[in-house]
Amino acid sequence: MSARHIVADREAALAIAVARRMRPPMKVFVNDIRREMGLATLSRRAVYAWERGESRVPAAALLAAARVSDQGVDELLKRARKLDQMGLRPGE
Repeated sequence: MSARHIVADREAALAIAVARRMRPPMKVFVNDIRREMGLATLSRRAVYAWERGESRVPAAALLAAARVSDQGVDELLKRARKLDQMGLRPGE
């Protein structure tokens, strides 16, 4: 995997975390993402794994997170980049 892909994956993970904090609690966020994606089996554990960068964030999940948080994908990624530059994670 190239460095560019690693950065994109990290930004997507942070963007999911940003969106989740705009739509608390986790249970509500996951239910909304599940509905938006049409994935009845999506678990909180899967979303936490996306946030921690333990699994890749599907593009559909990023789009769903943007809709659920009432933000554009660009805005979520912009916030994620800003946090990353400051060495922070959402909620810190």
